[in-house]
Amino acid sequence: MTQDQSDEVELLLRIWFEWQCRQSIAMHAKMYYRPTDMTCRQSVTQRACDEDDEAAYQWADDQQSEQVQLCVDELTIEQRAAISTSMRNKSSDASVWRSVRVGDQHAVYQWAKESLFPLMRTRHLIQIEVAA
Repeated sequence: MTQDQSDEVELLLRIWFEWQCRQSIAMHAKMYYRPTDMTCRQSVTQRACDEDDEAAYQWADDQQSEQVQLCVDELTIEQRAAISTSMRNKSSDASVWRSVRVGDQHAVYQWAKESLFPLMRTRHLIQIEVAA
């Protein structure tokens, strides 16, 4: 796997991790809060074109992240733990998260990325061509 291919897998994993965090926060909020305020549920606000564009990009990222999730589900538990730990560290800009499931964090993370690359190519998530 080349550096460009590794970077593209890394980017997809970062988008996927943000999506996963949003999903868990939304699920947690649904357990304790109503999705709408009963006094304001009929109100309609004006939306700007920028908000529509942002919603469209968010929808595309969500669809892509669902495909990445299917790829991640095919990895071993050790690889998934390494990805999760690495993404947590990268989102917090610190190396404070560790997993007891993973021996050498960096090596297992690189192995997971190499395992994800062909899975992501088959789902047409990776655009960089493999050198012949």
